[in-house]
This record gives sequence, C-alpha cells and structure tokens, in this order.
Amino acid sequence: MKLLLTIIYVLCFQLLEAQEVNVIVKDGNDAYKKGDYKNAAEFYKKVLGKDAKNSTAKFNLANALQKQSNFTDAEKYYEEAADVNDAGFKAKALYNKGLSQVQQQKLTEAVEAFKQSLTLAPDDNDTRENLQRAINELKKKQQSQPQQQDKKDQPKPKQDKNNNKKPNKEMMEQKFNELRDKEKQLQKMLQKKINMEQPDKDW
Repeated sequence: MKLLLTIIYVLCFQLLEAQEVNVIVKDGNDAYKKGDYKNAAEFYKKVLGKDAKNSTAKFNLANALQKQSNFTDAEKYYEEAADVNDAGFKAKALYNKGLSQVQQQKLTEAVEAFKQSLTLAPDDNDTRENLQRAINELKKKQQSQPQQQDKKDQPKPKQDKNNNKKPNKEMMEQKFNELRDKEKQLQKMLQKKINMEQPDKDW
C-alpha cells in the first residue's frame, strides 16, 4: 500500500512539474512572438533549470539567442537540441545550427550541418539552397587565400637608403667645390699643353 502511494505521489509530482515547465515554455513563446528575445531566452533557461534535457527549450533558446546575434551560444544549444531521435526535429536543429555557423564564417562546419539536415529531410529546399550557398562561399574563400598568401610571400623591393636621403646644403657645396677644383686643374693642364705646343721663336 505504501509503495502504491509513493508511486502515485511521484507521478503527481512529475505531472505538476511537466505542467509548470509547459507554462514557462508558453511564456517564453509569447515573449518571442512579441520580439522580446531577451526575456524569451530567460524563460527557456528557467525551463532548462528544471528539465536539463528539454530539447524544445534548448531549440527555442537557441532561436532567441540567434535573434540577439549571439551565434556562438545559439550554435551550442542547436547542437544539444539535435541530440534527439525525432528526425524532423533533428533536421530543423541541424539546419539552424548551420545558419548560426554561416554567421560566424565557419563555412566548413555549416556545410556539414546542412548535409546532415538534408539527409534527414531530403525534400527541404531551404536546406538545399543554403547548402549550395555555403559551398560557393567556401570555394571563394579557399580561392582567395592562396592569392593573399602569394602576396605575402613576394619579397618587398629593397629601398636604396641613399635615394631616400635628400641632399643637404653642405653636401651640395662640397660637390660644387670638387667640380670647381677639377675644372681648375683641367684648365691648367690645357694651358700647359698649349704652351708646350707653341713653335720656337725666330731669332
């Protein structure tokens, strides 16, 4: 008799707990519909505090975080929400996970998430289109990376230190004096040569 009463008590407690969780989920959904994503997220976190395995709360929390541009945490909760046996629910969680990864430029992971989602829901056109976009974006990224690497590898042209230095007044005067001295020496040599080549005077 005591065992039966204990079982009934446990079942009643679980029923009340489930009802309370459902009410909180509903409150979260109402806030989400109004665009109050911050409060919606708090309601879903409250649910997870009571039922840590609640996939619906995880999925909805991820949606609320995604709306607040918190893509890192959204990805984490989508990943946890996808750990279910329901193929349709899992496909949605993986699809949304892929979207959050695209926002983080984690394109390789996004492609994988979209592929997994498409395996579970092969007729989903949105998943197929987003998969193709992610693949195209990934290809562009991979093609641009070698070009950027090539630019980095190219040696920078050496700059002539002497070219960068502007001639100052002192240097110019020195050069001018050198040229003048050379010109004087050249004139002396020419004069000497002319004197040597003059014919002897008649006596």
